[in-house]
Amino acid sequence: MSRTWVTNKISPFVSPLLVFKLSPTAGEHPVSEAMEYNFNALLDEMIPPQDMLPPVRKPREPPAFTLRPHLFAMGSTQAAIFREEFRVEIDRAIVSLNFAEQTLFFRIPFADAPYKYPILQAVCSIDDLESVRLVKRGNSIATLTVTLRRPPKIEADFRGIPDAVDSGLRIRRATELDWSPDAIEEGVSDPPGTMPRKCRVRTPMKFGLWLTYSFEFSYRSSELQRVRVALSRLRTLDRPGTDKVAVDPEAEADVVTRTSTGQDPYTGSDSYNVDDLLEKAMYTFDARYLVVGLVSQGLILPIEVANIIHTLWPVHPTTRVGVLRALFRLDRRALVDQLAREQIRRLLRHMPAPRPREPSLPPGRVSMRRAVVTPTRVLLFPEVIETSNRVLRAWLPEMRAGRFIRVGFADEDGRLRVNKRMAEAEEADPDGGLLARIRNVLHNGVYIAGRHYVFLAAGESQLKDHSCWMVCEMGEFTADRVRQQMGDFSKEHVELTENDIETLDDIKYDDNKHIYSDGVGNCSQELATKCAEALGSDQKAPSAVQIRMGGIKGVLSVHPHLEKNQVCIRPSMQKFQSDLRGLGVMKVSRFAPAHLNRQAICIMSALGMNTHILLAKFQQQIHHVNNLENEMQTLDTSRHPAKHVYKNAFIPVTALIKAGLVEQQLLKNVLKCIKCQLLRDLKYKARVMVADGAYLMGIADEYDVLEEGQIYCAITPNGTNSRRVITGQCTIFRSPCIHPGDARLVTAVDHPIFQEHPLTNVVVFSTKKSARDLPSMLGGGDLDGDFYTVIYDKELQIARVHEPMDYSPVTPVRKDNVHISDICDFVVDFIRSDVLGLVASDHQALADRFGPQHDDCLELAQLNSNAVDFPKSGVAVHIPGRLRPVRYPDFMGRDPDFSYPSPRVLGMMYRLIEPAPEYHPSYDICIDTRISSKRIVPAYLQAAGIMKQNYDVKLEGIMRQHSLCEAEIIAGVSIMSDQKKRRAADDAIRGPVREATESLFSEYRREARRFVKDHPSGNGLENWAIACYQITHIAEHRTRWVDALNQSRRGSTAVSDDGTEDGEYAEVTRRELISFPWVWASEICRSLDDAVIKEEEEEEEDLGWRRPWEIQSDSDGEED
Repeated sequence: MSRTWVTNKISPFVSPLLVFKLSPTAGEHPVSEAMEYNFNALLDEMIPPQDMLPPVRKPREPPAFTLRPHLFAMGSTQAAIFREEFRVEIDRAIVSLNFAEQTLFFRIPFADAPYKYPILQAVCSIDDLESVRLVKRGNSIATLTVTLRRPPKIEADFRGIPDAVDSGLRIRRATELDWSPDAIEEGVSDPPGTMPRKCRVRTPMKFGLWLTYSFEFSYRSSELQRVRVALSRLRTLDRPGTDKVAVDPEAEADVVTRTSTGQDPYTGSDSYNVDDLLEKAMYTFDARYLVVGLVSQGLILPIEVANIIHTLWPVHPTTRVGVLRALFRLDRRALVDQLAREQIRRLLRHMPAPRPREPSLPPGRVSMRRAVVTPTRVLLFPEVIETSNRVLRAWLPEMRAGRFIRVGFADEDGRLRVNKRMAEAEEADPDGGLLARIRNVLHNGVYIAGRHYVFLAAGESQLKDHSCWMVCEMGEFTADRVRQQMGDFSKEHVELTENDIETLDDIKYDDNKHIYSDGVGNCSQELATKCAEALGSDQKAPSAVQIRMGGIKGVLSVHPHLEKNQVCIRPSMQKFQSDLRGLGVMKVSRFAPAHLNRQAICIMSALGMNTHILLAKFQQQIHHVNNLENEMQTLDTSRHPAKHVYKNAFIPVTALIKAGLVEQQLLKNVLKCIKCQLLRDLKYKARVMVADGAYLMGIADEYDVLEEGQIYCAITPNGTNSRRVITGQCTIFRSPCIHPGDARLVTAVDHPIFQEHPLTNVVVFSTKKSARDLPSMLGGGDLDGDFYTVIYDKELQIARVHEPMDYSPVTPVRKDNVHISDICDFVVDFIRSDVLGLVASDHQALADRFGPQHDDCLELAQLNSNAVDFPKSGVAVHIPGRLRPVRYPDFMGRDPDFSYPSPRVLGMMYRLIEPAPEYHPSYDICIDTRISSKRIVPAYLQAAGIMKQNYDVKLEGIMRQHSLCEAEIIAGVSIMSDQKKRRAADDAIRGPVREATESLFSEYRREARRFVKDHPSGNGLENWAIACYQITHIAEHRTRWVDALNQSRRGSTAVSDDGTEDGEYAEVTRRELISFPWVWASEICRSLDDAVIKEEEEEEEDLGWRRPWEIQSDSDGEED
């Protein structure tokens, strides 16, 4: 084999790094050399592993300023007035601003308090600063007033309280009850709520409601100048995604109203009982929920609720709810700068008339409310549309009445992580602090808008998200009764009778330790087809379906001897007892291309995979992505890495390109989003598509014909007419794989029995007696719905195998007579001991340094397995300090001071894409004259203008709620979020964002059909689509038909395509949203060609959902 060194000149996203390009000589197969050539050894010679000494810590940069305030006040700011609610004189306090750490810190002792209060410590990020004012009050006195976007992270320092120190309590994350004059702790208090009630009314500092902090201090002239310089620097900081800090280093005297005058500052009070006001106003729960939600998020002040009630008193209830929901779409400063009632009046002037009935949701969808409990708040969020489940369908009236809610637990700035200090504080005082607050909510419930919600359940997915389901009980609707009917959270279902269900024995041998049919049963082809239809899949005859049926969970593989609705269940599929017999369908088998990721590449490269071939393929994919626009015409027939990403878009991308609309602004930005997403996946996830590979559901060999180490795999990568049986050596693994034994070599074979009874788009595992069943070796997999990656690319095979890990679960914690309170305690224990992500990242760092075969990595792999089993076993995982890395490879994106350039293949792949991919939207508007020149009747233009206004408001709400730009939503990708928020953004784009956008498209397509049906003179939907295009893109039509109706845009803001917000908030018109006409993209395409141009359907693709342009009406039966 010859080896050529080449310099990469592919694109600006590829660094000038030397990589390998292989040229096999005649008679020489690259795989044979891969088996002998140790590429990792070459890497080690080039850059030998270094002794990883702890990084030398840089001297801590001193704060920009440190103040010693003698007076501390809290309250709220609205319309340039500081409403002071708490005021106290203090001594030995500190306020400091540190640019190196990007934080504002303050420490407030309460030495004069009549109670033994701990010291208040608070840290807030500079990104959370909304405004800062410095006011001179004389020759030596000044006031620094800071307003935040959300509460800071507060801590309670108990080191000055002897009793607390004796118990081992020192410093911990705090809640407002740590400063309760009644000495009541979270663990023994009444349930928290969105508004203070009972004992919480008497807390002197309400951190969740008051976001303005004022510090009065004495100064010398040089010290004051230092503060002014620091504040001026603060004003110039670039904060992606947020506005500049509103800084006034030489402000005039503040306008202050004090409600705290003449009372004991340490005895809290609440002058504005919002719940009582709303009850007296006879607000519906929908409206009450929204008002309290606005207060909880700091968008309006409690004192303004009375004015809002007065303003909305004569308004129709439906319009009232619409206005309140619209306020969530405004930035907080839009309401800070103006009183909320002024915004409401503006919205009312342009709010559409109430409809006789609310628009119906797509089938299988529900509107779900969500609350998040933080250390200081109970945040409420407007309803989002998401997939229904059997429990919600069984209680649909209660669901529509808002008696179900999803409650999450988080920190003020996102995901909650319990560190060592919090765990130690929990042990010293389990009744106080943040974990006690969570335990209180789970045991005693939470008050939301006048209702009391109690714990219902928390499944494995909720545990991972630190959330749970809660219900508001009423009459016979109780949490206990709902739990009795649980057992199926799947999407769609098929009803079975007792006669349809049979029981089979599991396939296992003498030791009974390993089950070769773990989680898999059988069904007829007819039933599998029904399941696919119920799920909305385009798989006509799937070979396997993943199901839930009461307490049964697993996979049913098609067996030719079964007929009609016959089902065979095995004992290993029974998770718990239930009488429910509805067959819930979760997934159906389908073909999906194989991808490698960082974990798989780490393991496979350590097992001898030809890494320089992988680098060459990696570069080839970068080339394909960078030439995306030129290759879009062939996406449907090629194995392009973008093939499956562009299918997630809400517009028919290839149809628009074929119609000659590639220069349209929205399409250009959607393609930019897709390209950026693919490049980020390559750089940050090493997500490499393997053309000769498949990602398939695993099932058992029911015919007992496969030998040990054999698999059967037949796929249809290009449709039902392209069936191919894989034969030869393959590498197989299951994600996640972090143990070197998780990737195995197998032999794919054909057999006459599978020709007679074909199984397609599944991987069939042998059931013959052996030392161990193969799925259990692959990361502890089974056959109850696990998917496996099969690599049959001859150039990417591993050369050797490692002894597999024993994935036998640890002995679980047993407890008799489990009550619901025990489950609540377990949820808290899970949150406290959730270290799965930490174990995986530590393993990745040490594997880069030592290789995954190292003893430390093998120990971490075992800990990872135990952490995965924690929800089932109840055995917490603790990471020894000796297994914590001191430095991290650069591809993990840690602090540069704690990172090193990785010499291994993952580091090389990471550095091949430089600079980091970024999304740069196009603002060039290209008007297609074929569309703009067509004459449309004014009635269509007028109706389209009104409809566009309403569409824009709703789309903007989705954008604001999930911090996404318009192009991201339409492309179905998330690219603007930073790496720390990427998981949440990805989850949102796959879940609530997709559900809401699908519903939005469906709603307006239905409305357009009704309008066209009532106005046939306009010549149908194609002309309607053209009207929508013209009023969006042609300035004359937009001015006449949209802007005149859309003045509510003044006084609000929108996140634009580059993720920034436009201008000031009072009188600036936002950037126009442009996706409205493309709701009818297929009709626009048809109008441009006599022959119908449409998205090419691919029979082999099962996207699991219908594309928006394929959604049919569920109200009038007309086709789109």
